[in-house]
Order: sequence, then C-alpha cells, then structure tokens
Amino acid sequence: MINKTRLIFVTISALCLLPGLVFADGKLSLRLQGGWTCLSAGDINSGTQALFDWRKADWVASAGGYKPVHKGFEIGGEIIFELTPRLGIGIGGGYLKISRYSQSRLYDPEEIASYETLGVEPTLSAVPIQAGVHLTVPLNAKFNLHADIGASYYFKARYSYEWRSIYWWIDVLSGYIQITTNAEKKNTPIGFQGGISLEYELRHNIFLYLDARGRYARFRGLKGSSVIESSFVTPSSEQGILYYESAPMLWDAPRVIMVQSDPPNGPGGEPRQAVIDFSGVSLQFGIRIRL
Repeated sequence: MINKTRLIFVTISALCLLPGLVFADGKLSLRLQGGWTCLSAGDINSGTQALFDWRKADWVASAGGYKPVHKGFEIGGEIIFELTPRLGIGIGGGYLKISRYSQSRLYDPEEIASYETLGVEPTLSAVPIQAGVHLTVPLNAKFNLHADIGASYYFKARYSYEWRSIYWWIDVLSGYIQITTNAEKKNTPIGFQGGISLEYELRHNIFLYLDARGRYARFRGLKGSSVIESSFVTPSSEQGILYYESAPMLWDAPRVIMVQSDPPNGPGGEPRQAVIDFSGVSLQFGIRIRL
C-alpha cells in the first residue's frame, strides 16, 4: 500500500512539474465544479432487494418497499496546464457519494397486533483522483466547447449498509435482526472518464460552464467485514471479500451481498464476487479561472 501511494504521488508530481518546465510561457486554469451524479451501483440493488423480498414472503401485506440507489452528488476541482491555447493536460480530484433510505412495513390485516419493519440505506462513496487531456474549441466571442478524457484512481472506493428487521407485538419491540457491512476496494481501483462542457466567458479570465460527464469504473474484490446481530442468536462477524450469493443459507436471514471469509455458492453454483459499479453519468455546474 505504501509503494502504491508513493507511485501515485510521484506520478502526480511529475504531471504537475513537467508542463511548467517544458512550457514555461504557458498558462494555468483552475476548474471547480459540483452537481448531480447517477451511478449504476452494480449488485447493490439486486442484493438488497432480495432481502426485502425474502421477508415479504412471510407476510400477507406490505407498505413501502425497497427503492434502488443510483443518485447522489459529486464535487471536485482540477488544475489544467495549457500546452497551447486549445490543448492542455489536467490533474485533479473530487468526492462523490450516492445513498438512499428504504423502509417497509410488513403485516397481516387480520392480525393487527404483530408486524415487522425493515430499513436499509446502502451507500457508495469514493475520492476519484484523475488525470486527462483537455481540448478547448472556441465557438464564438463568448462561448467555448471544452472536452476531456482520461483515467481515474478511485481512492477510498467504499460500500456500506445497515439492514435492520424489527419485530413488533402491540407496538412493543419483540425481536430484531441487523446486518452491517463495510467494504473497500484497495487494489488498483482504476476507471476512465470523459466529459464535454459548454463554457461562457464572464470576463477575460473567468468562465462559467455546464459539464456533462460519463465514467466507467466497475470493481470486484472489495474487502471488509459484515456483522450480524440478532435477539435470537449470538452476534457474529466475518472478514473477507464481498460476495454475491444466490442461495442464502444463514439461519433466519439471507446473505445476498455480504463479506464472507469463504467463497459461497453464487449464480450457477459457482462463487462470484460482488460487482460494485461506479460507472454512470453526471451533470455539473462549474467555474474556470485562468491564472
């Protein structure tokens, strides 16, 4: 891990210093942006949906239900070294996060004394560190078309959730099951991104822009832990890799997407590591300042 961190630091330093040495008369631009993002999320939604479907099978009726997680926010900044008035290279970083809370109430209309409530909030977050090539094409005196493409290192690419099932009897807590999972991708989480922006020149060195961006970043092999707590059995935990499991075997709670120390049976009977997908699109508003 230390060697990888040093490699990233050296690479970023080289990218920062090289343009200044070779193109001493060039200019710098600082881009700051933020806005809405939508990610695929991968196995998160199908895995968590299965937990809700599993509990619903034991009840006659339900209210509410699972809501897929896709949307969130993203902020970031980037320094662009302008090699020519139209061509540049950039290095930057940011932070993105998506999450969504879902809740369901399960009951029998003919037996109002007992019911069950479910709640879960899956979360994906990361700190993308990116480098890319930038192209600026003037459209007229006030507007530019700006495009970029490059690669990203998804530092702190994390997935987490806490799924809780609570049993009630005449509005008194009678039992619960809680599953808490935290996992992170640490081995070369590399992705690719590209974007296109429409810039408006507010002043001679200040531009406002609207940026549409796409990214591809699909990861397996996240490592972490899952903790299972229950009023019915002794709490337990596992450390290992995040798996997608098609045939849950845990007593009174399926492990559809959980960290496990031993590979479980997956689709087709073969073990399959869970896919955590940061791929998606974003719409950002920003400002570019020529220094």
